[in-house]
Amino acid sequence: MVGQTISHYRILQKLGAGGMGIVYLAEDIRLDRQVALKILPPELAVDEARGERFLREARAVATLNHPGIAVLYEIGETADTQFLAMEYISGKTLQEELAAGPFSKDRLADYSFQIAEALEHAHRHGILHRDIKPANMIVTPEGRVKLLDFGLAKLAERNDRTASLLTAPGSWLGTLQYAPPEVLRGQHGDQRSDIYSFAVVVYQMACGYLPFEGMDKAALVSAILTGQVPSPRNRNPLIDSALEACILNALSLQPDQRPQTALEFGRSVREAISRTGPQGKPVQAIPVLAVLDFQNTSDDPSVNWLGTGLAETLTSDLKRLKLVRIITRERLQEAARRHAASGQAGLVALGREVGARWLVLGSFQRAGGRLRILPRVLEVSTGDETPIAKADGTWEEVFELQDRVVAGVMSALEVKVDSSAMDRIAAPETMHLEAYEQYSQGRQHFYQLGKDSLERARQHLERAVALDPNYALAYAALGATHAMRFIHRTDPADLDSAARYCERALELDPELGEPYPWLTYAYVRQGKVQQGIRTGILGVQRQPDLVLSHYFLSVGYMAETEKPESEAYQLATRSLLNAAYVDSRWGPSWLCLGHLALACGEYDDAERFLEKGYEIERRGSGFGYFIGAGTLLGTVADRRGKPERACELYFAGRTSLESCDHVYREAFLTLTASRIGDVLLRQGDAEAALVEFRRASRVVKEYPRMLGKQRMLALTLAGMSAAYAATGDPSRARQLIDDALTQLSEVSRSPHTWVWGASLGELRYALAKAYIRIGELDRAVDMLAQAVEGGWRDHRWFSSDPSLAAVRAILGFEKLLEQLKALPAVDFASNTTSRMNATQLAAK
Repeated sequence: MVGQTISHYRILQKLGAGGMGIVYLAEDIRLDRQVALKILPPELAVDEARGERFLREARAVATLNHPGIAVLYEIGETADTQFLAMEYISGKTLQEELAAGPFSKDRLADYSFQIAEALEHAHRHGILHRDIKPANMIVTPEGRVKLLDFGLAKLAERNDRTASLLTAPGSWLGTLQYAPPEVLRGQHGDQRSDIYSFAVVVYQMACGYLPFEGMDKAALVSAILTGQVPSPRNRNPLIDSALEACILNALSLQPDQRPQTALEFGRSVREAISRTGPQGKPVQAIPVLAVLDFQNTSDDPSVNWLGTGLAETLTSDLKRLKLVRIITRERLQEAARRHAASGQAGLVALGREVGARWLVLGSFQRAGGRLRILPRVLEVSTGDETPIAKADGTWEEVFELQDRVVAGVMSALEVKVDSSAMDRIAAPETMHLEAYEQYSQGRQHFYQLGKDSLERARQHLERAVALDPNYALAYAALGATHAMRFIHRTDPADLDSAARYCERALELDPELGEPYPWLTYAYVRQGKVQQGIRTGILGVQRQPDLVLSHYFLSVGYMAETEKPESEAYQLATRSLLNAAYVDSRWGPSWLCLGHLALACGEYDDAERFLEKGYEIERRGSGFGYFIGAGTLLGTVADRRGKPERACELYFAGRTSLESCDHVYREAFLTLTASRIGDVLLRQGDAEAALVEFRRASRVVKEYPRMLGKQRMLALTLAGMSAAYAATGDPSRARQLIDDALTQLSEVSRSPHTWVWGASLGELRYALAKAYIRIGELDRAVDMLAQAVEGGWRDHRWFSSDPSLAAVRAILGFEKLLEQLKALPAVDFASNTTSRMNATQLAAK
């Protein structure tokens, strides 16, 4: 029907189709506006019952007037065609927004309350929606949620809240995943049935999953009818018990136990998130465990590796049960090194540091062919220990003994484990004892994170998979090892190996969470950015409490920030705030947050984030150690108009960088020298600036395998060009610009080579300043336009940078500045897992 005209509506394109009609985008020729035109398909027009429902929708929607409900403009009919002309709402469906994972608590509270107000308005007018789901909600670019498709609504009797909304008892015209249990039982539905469906949507927004995700129709109906709603905190351990209780209360099997109005439920969600008072029944918090290496108390040091093997396997099994939240081994290993010799008090301090409620630890003894494992559980808050029944058996029965330890731990914590849960851990990861030994030793070396230890880890893990080609955990560890080796060595072969091994691990065991972040990183650095982002989203869904899941997803989004008007700035920021909340000791999150805030001209946020990163950097090597915060803090000071303070920070940062051993050392040394050169050039000391740019050039040439080499080379060439022009050598300056453009053409095709301080926008901005120095002002403005296209967002520096003074009066510059100012602001206080704002995060 595209191109046809119905009444005074010209159909432009098809938007979608549902059980009650086909929806088109159309132009209202009379009023010159776009509308959503819903048309009953001709082949269904003869269906009297369906036609009546179609007109019933019109009558229902026509009585509603609320900003959260699509407006009905007209009911019409031409020949055999019935249609509704409704408000066309641009934006994304809530279903599309959910593809990126669970929402921030602030966003969840906002959307939930908006939906509640709209639904309350409909209910007060005696109208039920009866097909509430994310696909029937549009989120506008301004953040307004609008309810669509009252195609299943029926005017309820004004004096009878329980009027039947069914074509026949027990039938359901909506989407089954959102069906209320009373309706499936053949009972009459009312507004509380809408509230149940609404609660399913809230569950999705909070967890990123449907309550009964993946079930077929028979199992789904059974689960809904028995009210066996999985705990939201099992799906997303980062939401709190108050919100969980609120959601579960609204999903109660009996309508009388739910909130009685939509507004009551919306308020309860908002109050639970703001912590002003939990609604509904209290829900026991999910147990948070940390599993420490078991100690060898026998006289045989050759089996020390078993202590790591037991901890690794127990951690994997406990994750599979999905009844507890497990602190990641990487985080635990680094914290354990600081508390290794502190006795019981040290164990309590360790547990508090990593946020565990309980520590699982113990010892083992081997005597000949016999093995005894003696586990115990320590409650961090009290320091009390609960012994668990020892597991005795033969050396060859080690895998069976481990399962007994898992059952003992769950029993000690009074966590009920049914037989189906134990079935998930029944099959051991490997039945090959030597492969198990090689895997355990490989893990021990991996956690040391040194260049030599990574090589030894690789050797052990390769032996493990050679001995057992179906050993999923070993493949996962190999993938992580090769990804870490690439960061040290920048050898593309390591990326290929990392991706191959992680893919193999997931092929063998789709339930594993560990491979996803490393696979995300490998894909992004291979140039498969979109594939990396998709993998990263899955990783966050699998392990929302793993800092690397959020961080490596942000790496993918940061590679996308070089696109014009990209949403990637906000997506990267959200992922990094999540990472910072999950583990505030992970330094790269703060550095990247600082970089993004600086790029957006939000200097206060940038300074706050970078100070936190600098604090972690000064602690020295260990988990979360990163470098470069001093250099970026210098840039913040420079853009605030404090060049002297900027140079102080740059020189201090350089001293720190020169004495460290870090994979990004050379990249930040290059960036630091270039930034010092920029300041000196603006101050009129071109010769001193040239010295700094030459220093940067030497670093790039001396370290050909440095990460981001091509970008740093382009940055250095642009700076040297500007310096040569300032010294009176325009010929050399033009030659260097041409060299920089050659590098830039390669960089523009390689978003996966992204590195701090050398984004596409920043490189083009640097080249624009070089063009200004040689007097080619029109080309400079053109390059600035390309910088904006490449992701440059800092309008504050754009309007105040003294280097751009010569082009501010040129036609086109002011337009670029207005374009920058019109870009949507990036929210550096939002977070998908916490109400904490940026200040609270930094304070943490």
